[in-house]
Amino acid sequence: MYGATEQYEAWQRKLNDVYGAWTLTGGGKAEFHAEVQHHSVGNLHIVNCICDPCGAVRRKENASSERQDMMAIQLVLSGREHFTIGSKTATLGAGDVLIWNTTRPMSFAVVERLKKISVMMPLSRLRSWLPNSWQSLESTLPHESEPARLLASFINSVSPGFFSGALQNGEALTEAMMGMLISSIGMDESRSESSPLRAAQLLRVKHHIDTHLDDPELSPGGIATANRISVRYLHRLFEREGTTVLQYVIRERLARCRRELSNPTMARRTITDIAFSWGFQSSTHFSRRFKEAYGASPYDFRREACSTVPTDRRPS
Repeated sequence: MYGATEQYEAWQRKLNDVYGAWTLTGGGKAEFHAEVQHHSVGNLHIVNCICDPCGAVRRKENASSERQDMMAIQLVLSGREHFTIGSKTATLGAGDVLIWNTTRPMSFAVVERLKKISVMMPLSRLRSWLPNSWQSLESTLPHESEPARLLASFINSVSPGFFSGALQNGEALTEAMMGMLISSIGMDESRSESSPLRAAQLLRVKHHIDTHLDDPELSPGGIATANRISVRYLHRLFEREGTTVLQYVIRERLARCRRELSNPTMARRTITDIAFSWGFQSSTHFSRRFKEAYGASPYDFRREACSTVPTDRRPS
């Protein structure tokens, strides 16, 4: 518990111990009170904080002095706070969620006695999930949005067990928290269709599909699980391209088969063998799909493609 004016410096130290390097703005308040409950398991930290109005700033030199970059998911339970990251300013109230990381200059001003829960973890975990778009995740999620509700529900459900010591696997909790974050952000329909996060997720999904086309068991459920998103969100990613995930899979498989059917070095392989090697499980289904896509049967396409190859390039 922090009481009178002389305790303001103690609050400064506690702030830095828990949230990284910050500098308090303004002088000590005559009746300033703050409470912090902090528990860690491995590199995962959950912080319960209650504090009177105050303010602090985090500058570039603060960020460079720390050994490990961290990210935070902050849920406001009550009160009001102004938060600025770069040129963006947001006012947070009950139920709002803020996502921030320690690499950026920022400031906050608590304007009404604040109660919040913050989940902190290494920023490297987010970078591993979204290597090309992790910076786009800095945002405020309003309390009425589906992402904020999902994250609030998750944080409120795990924090009691975390503080009681019942939940001990920090790695598993971190992965669960990260999966919930990515999936919930992806469900926010108010975000732009050209969102860097959405584009990065689609590229990641397509890369997974392209490297598993030969797997006949490739399915939307398996693709979603491998990419830590929901099946519903997976379908939504492809809807914005005017196709479905299964249509994309079939299109890419057909393209690989077409490439091999036109390759004279593959002339000794049967059409069925080529089709099955790219995940098709029925030669009849493959032939029908191939003709629909390219206007000719696989046999006719191969015969025509190979007939145009110079004699000295055909297999002997």
